[in-house]
Amino acid sequence: MPRSDAEWEKWFERREAKKKNKRSAKLTGKKPPSTATGVGVPMARVIGEPAFFDEGWKRSKILEFADYRRANPTPAEAELSRILNALNDGVLRRKFVREHVISGQWIVDFFFSEIRLAVEVDGSIHLTGHQLRRDKLKDADCAKFDITILRITNSEVFGCREKLISKLRSGWREALSRKNRVIGVSEGEYFGRQ
Repeated sequence: MPRSDAEWEKWFERREAKKKNKRSAKLTGKKPPSTATGVGVPMARVIGEPAFFDEGWKRSKILEFADYRRANPTPAEAELSRILNALNDGVLRRKFVREHVISGQWIVDFFFSEIRLAVEVDGSIHLTGHQLRRDKLKDADCAKFDITILRITNSEVFGCREKLISKLRSGWREALSRKNRVIGVSEGEYFGRQ
């Protein structure tokens, strides 16, 4: 409830404005929404709080940034994606996700969810001190979630294809043989592959 004379004045002004809107709606034949949702179901809100459906659902900034990076890959990421999709006649096609968000604060370039392997394509920016510290934090956070990180440089992506595939296979084997802290054994043992 209003406590001062000025607040009472504002309250009466708002009430008069609502009455005026209802009168104009009767003249035009349009019914204004009576609630925040506009469908006749009242919605609990604090006075002055914007309506819940004013702007719709907002996605987090990191998800929007991941979408942007997925639509605009670096040349090395695009090339690695092409290599992975063509490897062994496309056996890895649709087995990985590009620009996957981990723990709500990190984005990995490629993520194989089946074996919890993340592949990072590191360009020259990853040689700076600030980015090296961020990469260490990302690696530590991925370790908490039992994710193996494989780091590949741009020169490796555009270099010798056999060396790149060998490095990818060794990372794949490492992820398969890693003891999963969630189930207590390695993925290979769990699925009977060893």
